[in-house]
Amino acid sequence: MRKRIVRTSVLGGVAGCITLALVALPEANAARDVALILDYNVAKSCRVYENYPKDGVVGNDPSWTIKPGEIVAWRYNVNSHWAMISDKKYRNSPDHPWWGFVDPNCIGTSVGGEPFPTPSSSYPAGRAVPKRVLEGRSAVEKDHYRKVDFRVAAGSVVDSKQRIRSKGTLRDFPNRFVIGNVKGDWHVHRTSESKAGWTKVYVPNAKRWGWVQNTHF
Repeated sequence: MRKRIVRTSVLGGVAGCITLALVALPEANAARDVALILDYNVAKSCRVYENYPKDGVVGNDPSWTIKPGEIVAWRYNVNSHWAMISDKKYRNSPDHPWWGFVDPNCIGTSVGGEPFPTPSSSYPAGRAVPKRVLEGRSAVEKDHYRKVDFRVAAGSVVDSKQRIRSKGTLRDFPNRFVIGNVKGDWHVHRTSESKAGWTKVYVPNAKRWGWVQNTHF
């Protein structure tokens, strides 16, 4: 009888693994089939800012420029005046930020094909930037868009002088849409909230709450 119970438990564990695999599979396939970061041609020369431009923000000068002939990736619109993009010419640069805010009127039509870093995509060329506000591409939602938490709620600060050691991004959670940037040697107000290797902070220079990866502390 004891052996039979053990055998049943093992079989139950195997069945559980198979069930989990079947549940996870559609989402994994969706991640491969849905273009999450859409590449666009630049329509006209415009300035890009590391953090959302508003009074009191420090670190947006110098900004940088995108020009016709270049390619940027659209992530989402903050409003009708600003969109979050990734500048292809600086992607994975150790020194220069590649995420930033730009006037969406500076973005032309979609390149199509295979946007970075999505392995495969059926997103067509020649499309204008979506008009959606604070919604970014998602592999798990039915309409392929998910809400961006651009105004992260305040947290309980435990260290108002936490130093940032290296350049990083400020993100929402758990979706991790980029909502700003932090620079090495900046100081942030660190909270007690930490999840999956990310910690909620307030960035005085950016005038924004968000989540920073712990590797930057």
